[in-house]
Amino acid sequence: MLFKKNYTELVNQALSDLQTHTDVTNISIGGVARSMLEVINKQLSSYYGVLELNQAMGFVSKAEGYFLDLIGALLNVTRNGSQAASQTAVDEVQKFYVTRGTLDDYITDLFIPKDTTVGTSDDVIQYTVSSDTIFSAGATEIYVPIASTDVGSDYNVGVNALIKSDIGVDGVYTTNAKAIVSGSDTESDENYRYRISNAVLAGEKANETAIRLAALSVGGVADVVMRPYSAGIGSYEVLVIPTEGLATDSLLSDVQAAIDKVQAYGIRGTAVRPTVVPVDLEIRVVFIPAVTDVEKTNIKSDVTTATERYIVNIPLGGTFILNELRQRIMDVSPKIKDHTITCYYFREQPCMLGNISIYEDEMFYPNPNSAEAIKVI
Repeated sequence: MLFKKNYTELVNQALSDLQTHTDVTNISIGGVARSMLEVINKQLSSYYGVLELNQAMGFVSKAEGYFLDLIGALLNVTRNGSQAASQTAVDEVQKFYVTRGTLDDYITDLFIPKDTTVGTSDDVIQYTVSSDTIFSAGATEIYVPIASTDVGSDYNVGVNALIKSDIGVDGVYTTNAKAIVSGSDTESDENYRYRISNAVLAGEKANETAIRLAALSVGGVADVVMRPYSAGIGSYEVLVIPTEGLATDSLLSDVQAAIDKVQAYGIRGTAVRPTVVPVDLEIRVVFIPAVTDVEKTNIKSDVTTATERYIVNIPLGGTFILNELRQRIMDVSPKIKDHTITCYYFREQPCMLGNISIYEDEMFYPNPNSAEAIKVI
């Protein structure tokens, strides 16, 4: 254990030792002996700070950055690097489509070529098509696999963000029907520390910790919930909770591949998405006097965002608390006088106004089958 001493303590101790063990008697301020001790102990006090830091960096609970990487190397646990965002065609995210006629009226070759670029309207974020994608005659839309041109979460985009392409054919449009959130930054110290602290247990394989860490190591996974005996003895399900939106097929496939490497032979584990409880709401906002139409439009948009954020952040198996939603709505702006909820649907069925509870393997989400699940009027 290192007991840190500050500059004053070091000087006082040195002066006491000098008087006790030597013939030096002049230790007054400005004297040669005292000046030399002050210079030396000033350097020593700074070294105490360095020693304290290095001692702390030797423990998983305190280590950061480079020092945490060194501890991880001892256990052969490396920090996860940043990843590029990508989606497969099976995920049905990025599509090329026409509004009149069929695709083959415009693209006679019947395929979207590899390396076709899609991006945001300002060209700040760009993705490329990963492989040639063939479509059939008569098709009006085709989904393509894409990957971002750079790595990191900055390349994640919301719905209908990638609307520009270089395909060079008038009348053929593109957009992403779902949010893309598979891009990730370099693993944080907090996550890396958790994996290191459980590395020994996970190294044994075939236990819950090993399976959980394998699933969490997949980019785009925020958390997982283990559900044993889902298909009888010797089986379990891993409910995958993504960082945003709903778990895509490719994300489930990646998690499945990860847990297959650590589960025991004869034990059947399956990566699945939680059951979605669709939510449809219509909220009528009442404003105070003298609010402009532009302000009303902006506030309604903010109410929609606040409502959606509340819904998607309710944990798995949680409770939809009506008063919490009402508070979130009123907190959006002081220009909101009141509001009423005129549509309150769960599982596409009308419900009485009140709290709604769900099962432990279910999650609330704005109705994916509705273009306007959360409507603010």
